[in-house]
Amino acid sequence: MELDKLSIKLRKKSLKYLSQYGTVSYINKRNIVHNSKLIIRKSKNKIISPVIKADAYGIGAKILIKILIECGYKSFFLGNLSEGQEIRKKYKNVELFILNCGQPFNIKLLKKYKLTPVINNLDDLKLWGQHTSQEDYCILHIDTGMNRLGMNLQEIKNLSDKEVFKNINIKFIMSHFTCAEDANNLINKTQLEKLLNCAKILKKIYKKEIKTSICNSSGIWLGAKYLLDVIRPGAAFLGINPTLNKENPLKEVLSLYAQITQIKEVQKNETIGYGRTLTIKKDTKIATLSIGYSNGLSRLLSNTGDVYINNKKMKILGRVSMDLTVIDISKFKSDEVKNGDIVEIFGPNRSLEEFAKMNRTIPYEILCTMAKSNPKIMI
Repeated sequence: MELDKLSIKLRKKSLKYLSQYGTVSYINKRNIVHNSKLIIRKSKNKIISPVIKADAYGIGAKILIKILIECGYKSFFLGNLSEGQEIRKKYKNVELFILNCGQPFNIKLLKKYKLTPVINNLDDLKLWGQHTSQEDYCILHIDTGMNRLGMNLQEIKNLSDKEVFKNINIKFIMSHFTCAEDANNLINKTQLEKLLNCAKILKKIYKKEIKTSICNSSGIWLGAKYLLDVIRPGAAFLGINPTLNKENPLKEVLSLYAQITQIKEVQKNETIGYGRTLTIKKDTKIATLSIGYSNGLSRLLSNTGDVYINNKKMKILGRVSMDLTVIDISKFKSDEVKNGDIVEIFGPNRSLEEFAKMNRTIPYEILCTMAKSNPKIMI
């Protein structure tokens, strides 16, 4: 267990968090650095602008950006204006790109905090052209198949008034893959072609090459032709598998632990938890854990999930409650487990990817909910 390998200082901090919050999650800095080196190697000297939106997928944007700046990155994508303002207050000399600037389009705020907008529609594009100069650059988002944010290729083609672009300094144009984790999906090639066609149209208007970006984390693994000029990895830094049904080439960064709050014996035919969904078939020793769905432990794991104590798998009994969960510890002798003992939710014995499958969801959702709702320690 990771706790055994910690320094005395971090071990004390861990036990403090467990006693006060009931849970603790560890962020492995060495694994972030390892993943960064692999991303750089795979990206073949292209510009890399990490995506740290949604508070860096729950890890904490200020935590992650500090590490990534140490790794040499100089520009970052954020989810919205609020995230951009917070990061700009601390980091004055990095480029910050805002993926969703919201409505109404707040040019004044963008300029005040030196934030570069990703422009997603023609109305915002026209406003940007009317209220900015060549010194203020932007990024154009071209929708090539996601049908979420962005202008489509036909809108660019139909833009009769090319004067719109007169005062607009485009840093690059970008799009977003729908199925990059599936290397065999033909939509990847279609999206790439649409983006490159848009770059050709804009080249005629600007009389120069327009830089392009389409690669998210998974896109890096599609091959060299997809790398283009700028790469936007995010969850890959945190070790989420960028490939489909293949061994994860990255190292996972997050692990999560809770503690035993109480141990007791339950007699045959008694029930466990809300709704009395489980009737005990024999006398059973149980432990109540200091974690529940408010910490991101899904109710889907009620009566089906499991956790680890001393590398042994323990089954969840009854429904997962808001901040408590009951497990069967009958495998242990009376002197082998006690109140306050540490319980692994995911970590050395079970990967985040495996845990997400148990929850019938994706690692992204687990990260965003669990990392945000539990105290964190960098190791």
